[in-house]
Amino acid sequence: MIVNRWSIICLSSIYKKDIQFLQRIKMKKISIGLLGLVITSSLFAAGQSGLKQDISKVFANGKIDTNSINIIAQDSMPDLKDLHMAIGTIEGSSKPFIIIYNKDNIMVGSIKNRKSGKSLFNDFIDKNRVKIQEALSKIQSKKVSKEATRNKKTISLFNGKFKESMFKIKGGNPNGKIVYLITDPNCPYCQAYEKNELPATIKKSKEVRVIPLFLNIPGHDTSPMRASWLLEQAKKTKNQDLYALMRKASDASDDSYKAVDKEFAKERIAKMKEYLSKNLIIGTPTIFDGNGVPTR
Repeated sequence: MIVNRWSIICLSSIYKKDIQFLQRIKMKKISIGLLGLVITSSLFAAGQSGLKQDISKVFANGKIDTNSINIIAQDSMPDLKDLHMAIGTIEGSSKPFIIIYNKDNIMVGSIKNRKSGKSLFNDFIDKNRVKIQEALSKIQSKKVSKEATRNKKTISLFNGKFKESMFKIKGGNPNGKIVYLITDPNCPYCQAYEKNELPATIKKSKEVRVIPLFLNIPGHDTSPMRASWLLEQAKKTKNQDLYALMRKASDASDDSYKAVDKEFAKERIAKMKEYLSKNLIIGTPTIFDGNGVPTR
């Protein structure tokens, strides 16, 4: 919301409406809730020279030439007498900045001390790091639990009603896990996973169960037929390298998929649509173990 490359509050453009914008700033009442805390100090009106030095030091480690900083307007904030606001430009930047400050601190993405440049928010985070980590851990656990519950439904469906829409690749580790992979032949992330990570997953797993389907998005127009062809070939050639077939199905320059049996494809596509209508998939590639727990 309020950080640009100098960590200064930014606006997209004011050049055409400078006067109206500055009038709105003077008239607008800004809630203390926006600031996140109440700062108390004596009234302060920094000179432009000192303010420019602060901007250069705090926001760019002194690398901005103060002569390139132009303060357009500087005033007390309405209804918050201990705080001040300034709007200005920096040579070479097409966007103006707004800063809020008092005697000791300047507000950007956080509150920074004018002398040290140290973030008050960082101090707060450091003091509460254990609590924050515990809270984030609980959030992550809930997320994983929710995903596992959803994935378990998918496992049940593809080991039952949709079992003909899945094929299995024997893994290299009989003591490893059974892993499920939901993939789209036209998904670039799936293609990257299949090329760079899937071989290792196959090697360390007991079995990889692959569910090829399609996403209803532009650019994936051939996915239904490619996924159907992949299932057809997996069914026909159980002894063929299924990993090689996956790479072939994902190859945009390969049109082997066009030879798929049309009736078989029609049936598979109908099944895919039925599964997709259940809204159990949130993206591809999706990889999880036999308990539905994400493995990537």
